[in-house]
Amino acid sequence: MLELNVEAIKDFQTCERLYDFRYRDKLPEKVYSRDIYTAKFESTIKNIIYFFWFKKQAGISPSYASLLNRWEKLWFPKNVDHYDIATEQHESMYGNMASLTTKAASILLTFHETYSDVDMIPLAISEEYIAIINKEIKIVDKFDLIIRKDNKNYVTKLLFNYKTNHRHMYQVDFSAMYMGFKLRHPSRVNETNFGYIDLMSNSLDFIEYEISTEDIDSLEYWCDTMCHKETFVPRRGLTAYCKKCPHDDACSKWIGWK
Repeated sequence: MLELNVEAIKDFQTCERLYDFRYRDKLPEKVYSRDIYTAKFESTIKNIIYFFWFKKQAGISPSYASLLNRWEKLWFPKNVDHYDIATEQHESMYGNMASLTTKAASILLTFHETYSDVDMIPLAISEEYIAIINKEIKIVDKFDLIIRKDNKNYVTKLLFNYKTNHRHMYQVDFSAMYMGFKLRHPSRVNETNFGYIDLMSNSLDFIEYEISTEDIDSLEYWCDTMCHKETFVPRRGLTAYCKKCPHDDACSKWIGWK
């Protein structure tokens, strides 16, 4: 059985040759410093939010100061002092350790104000799920959070800068979450909402993402296409992604049309 994660399916949707290079051939990729900073920033914020809910699960409501302290431990290298931070030089448009700390402090403050006194029970925190799509494919990924309040479950994805007009970009994410939750808790689907918290917005409230039959059908279609695919052809020059594709050189030399 082919085991996929959500990002693999989305890469296949972007370009099947990209998927083949990245997940089957496992070609190395150049990673730019700005992408490393962005990924580390988002990962650190999510880990602090997981920490918050793990504490709440144990009956403790962490203070805002404890969240900031957690940020400092995770974000700053052990050998960095205050002078290094003050004089750090990086591309300003992407931010540096100090400016991103200011942004993180604002996010964590809003998050703490929103959830510190809310009567919610965390049922799952960064927990793996499996969604069986067909006899040949299963998706293995993670729920960020599953929270229960007022006899209702909230399966929650933590996002950064969600845009409503980009809803289609998350169709795979939420469809897979739905199928994974339904497989594990078939009797609880009707009392469960699926949605997200946009950590870059002014409000960190849970926003529902309505999953339609068409969303599920789309996921099943793409998975069915992937498991029956024999030749992964390139879309070189036909999509905007090509401009930043890390495998453009390898793609330009591909000769597998026959």
